[in-house]
Amino acid sequence: MYVKTKSGRSHRAALAALLLALAACVSAPPPDVFVIDLEPLEGSGLEQRVKVDLRVQNTSNQPISAAGMSLKLIVNDMPLARGVSNERFTVPPLGEATTSVVTSTTLIDLLRQAHRAQGRTSLDYRLEGKLYLESPPGSSVSFESRGTLAPPAGEK
Repeated sequence: MYVKTKSGRSHRAALAALLLALAACVSAPPPDVFVIDLEPLEGSGLEQRVKVDLRVQNTSNQPISAAGMSLKLIVNDMPLARGVSNERFTVPPLGEATTSVVTSTTLIDLLRQAHRAQGRTSLDYRLEGKLYLESPPGSSVSFESRGTLAPPAGEK
């Protein structure tokens, strides 16, 4: 297949470049993102801050260059915390990286979670968010993961 201009010239190279550009638009699989630690930070009044440490795994054979991320942490089917970060990081192809997001929650949400957690040895969580990519500008990839948070050894 080739394209002719008004002057009759063939533009196979232009068509090949267009096809390569379209192929690049095919989205890569979303990264796998897991909670690896939660660290309470100073809060004020009704707002509480929690640093969420994350492991980001890239299941693609292309690097992921992130310009930041946003996330929502849901524990036992109830929203717990939300946060954003503009920390840049790169996840190598078929590799992993760690990053942190400082999130906000309310004292009321924490009390609800504590009440629901009574007698439980672990908490189920769902993590929803977006990884904002450096290129092309304005692009992002959504992720969702599930897991279990267990208390550190000796704190059951």
